[in-house]
Amino acid sequence: MDINKPGSYAVERLYRNEILKTNQQSRQYGLELTPIQAMELLQVRHRALKSVGRVELGIEVIKKIIAAFCSSPYIHAFEYAGILGDLVETFYYMKNETRDLISDDDLIATMRELFDNQSRGSLELLRRDLEEYALQLRAGDKSERYIP
Repeated sequence: MDINKPGSYAVERLYRNEILKTNQQSRQYGLELTPIQAMELLQVRHRALKSVGRVELGIEVIKKIIAAFCSSPYIHAFEYAGILGDLVETFYYMKNETRDLISDDDLIATMRELFDNQSRGSLELLRRDLEEYALQLRAGDKSERYIP
């Protein structure tokens, strides 16, 4: 049994509805997920967790990523769902790369800061900068914030 994959329709529906509730916040920025996009985001989460060998109960990370990124000036309605999927994948990959030396909230805040400032909305540049950040953390750099 795969613990990261919702096992029942009721759980999937609950998670989907939790994600859809984030539309209340994101709508003020012109961003909204459909029920299908919410389910696709859950599938992205499942694949990302499986690929890095992680287990996670609940979907708090998805909701935190949505809350952190929906106000970014670099995310537009036509690409919102896709970018969220990429950010979820990046988050779980970086949790492994940082060896859990950083909290979920701090990693999300760092991702947002880099996304809006250094990478100016480029996911490729964000991943590059996060790789550098992970190297610094693994090397024992105790800096509060990564400075590229």
